[in-house]
Amino acid sequence: MADQAAHAESSGDSHDAEASSGARSRLVPKLIAAAVVFVILGVECLVVYLYLPSSGETRAMAESDIRPAVASHSVEDEKDHGTDEAAEHGEEGEERKEVDLGEYSVTAYEPSSSITLRIDFHLWGTVSAPEAAEFEHLFEEKRNRIREQVLVTIRSADVSEFTDAGLGLIKRTILEKSNETLGKPLLLGVIFSDFSYIEQ
Repeated sequence: MADQAAHAESSGDSHDAEASSGARSRLVPKLIAAAVVFVILGVECLVVYLYLPSSGETRAMAESDIRPAVASHSVEDEKDHGTDEAAEHGEEGEERKEVDLGEYSVTAYEPSSSITLRIDFHLWGTVSAPEAAEFEHLFEEKRNRIREQVLVTIRSADVSEFTDAGLGLIKRTILEKSNETLGKPLLLGVIFSDFSYIEQ
């Protein structure tokens, strides 16, 4: 009996030893896999830390990108709004004259949003006073082509461009296309009056 008890005890110990060695053998690959994952993550974090700019460097890069845009935007604002003396006089102090470019009533369909826009406005331009007579002559010759360029620009504009308070992008496009049609950069700026648009 004592032998059976001793034998049972020793077989129980051997089963415990086998079970613990089996558990260890299954645990070792899992620990190795976890260690490999942690090493890979650590290396990736180190690479990101070394190659991404710091917050100070990011701020400096953003400011260097913003400064030219802000400077050009303020120049465009002065041209667009025409509220200061620079609107009435050119860069060399030459006087500017306003010219009537016509009244427009445009209906444009926006297929992406299934919206129809009705846009009404009166368009004016500014020209240098000494070149006003030449502008009037060329404008009379090419009035219909300029009118077509304005209509195409308005119809192809995105809805978000009409919500811009200064209509800056639309003004620049009309100015560029009108001067191309005239053949000379006589038109210095364009001004919208009585502008309204309605979504239907």
